[in-house]
Amino acid sequence: MEATELRLNNLMMYGDSIVPIIGMESSQESVLVKIDQDTAVDYRRLKPIALTVEWFSKLGFKEAYRSKSRIRFDLPNCCRYDFDLDSSKILEGFLFFGNYIKCNHLHQLQNIYFTLTGEELKIEPNFQQVQTTLS
Repeated sequence: MEATELRLNNLMMYGDSIVPIIGMESSQESVLVKIDQDTAVDYRRLKPIALTVEWFSKLGFKEAYRSKSRIRFDLPNCCRYDFDLDSSKILEGFLFFGNYIKCNHLHQLQNIYFTLTGEELKIEPNFQQVQTTLS
């Protein structure tokens, strides 16, 4: 993950905690990311959160389709995301006008959603309780 992938309000893993990015500052050696009022860490200490069924539920997506090869989630009146269960993973990602945009992590989905809508992807307030492993 590169520092250029990160923006304000992205959620990331720091140790065992899910933290929001509330500020960023470039230093001579790296990019420092502010995760609370008193803590700024090197961006390389943050880990991306894998997209899972639990996360899609927390984001308001609804399972719309399931087969042996694919699971589709829809965000009503907005967009959809497909999990390709085949090893090739050709038909996986954020579906936009018939094209798949690869994104495997929450911050990537947050960034795509914001770029397309100009709004933050809404996440339930108790997001810390979400599992971060694949289901």
